[in-house]
Amino acid sequence: MAQKPDSKLIEKILSDYEQIIAKLVLFSLTERPFPLGMKKTLDVLKGNKSTFAINHELNKLHTFSALPGFTRDQLSDIMDILIHNGLVKVENLEGIEGVFPVVDITPKGMDFLNGKVETEFVLLDAIMDKDVPQVSEDDQDLFYKLKLARRQLAEEQDIPAFMVCHDNVLRSMCIKKPMENEELEKIKGIDEKFIEQYSKQFLYVIRQYVTREKNV
Repeated sequence: MAQKPDSKLIEKILSDYEQIIAKLVLFSLTERPFPLGMKKTLDVLKGNKSTFAINHELNKLHTFSALPGFTRDQLSDIMDILIHNGLVKVENLEGIEGVFPVVDITPKGMDFLNGKVETEFVLLDAIMDKDVPQVSEDDQDLFYKLKLARRQLAEEQDIPAFMVCHDNVLRSMCIKKPMENEELEKIKGIDEKFIEQYSKQFLYVIRQYVTREKNV
């Protein structure tokens, strides 16, 4: 019977896997012919052969379709983690049609990509789509529906998902299941701006979920 690999070896393999994923994402930011927003950056990594990608020859980039097996949620979560760790930044770029947010690699991200510095972060929770312990098994479906709503809102504005709200806010929604703005306002991390911009979409998801559960 083959001997089981040492736990430290497994940890190293998983860590190396995370590093490779992170460097693929970072390299994709360096080889683009011009700045891109979050949505089109993820399109490149997934290999979305849109008219925009073909017309601008994004499909010829080395990292085009580098991560086709990942969902948009997973890639968005990975990008959020890289932003949180200072490897990627979001900045507003002024163009002909006005100001729009783009994602770019930071000096720290470039040093990490070139092997000049080491950075510890955890991507596996996003990559492996693990259950969130704070959310009950029964409410996992609601949690992912809320994540989908957040991603759609983020893509409409071409911003990272965490700029809509963080995962802990979504978890609190799953636990408390607010049905009205007054209840939503009591959740930590939700302010007046969130209520004005996003409450309608999130409350719709929660109401639909609660109604469905009552009828089961």
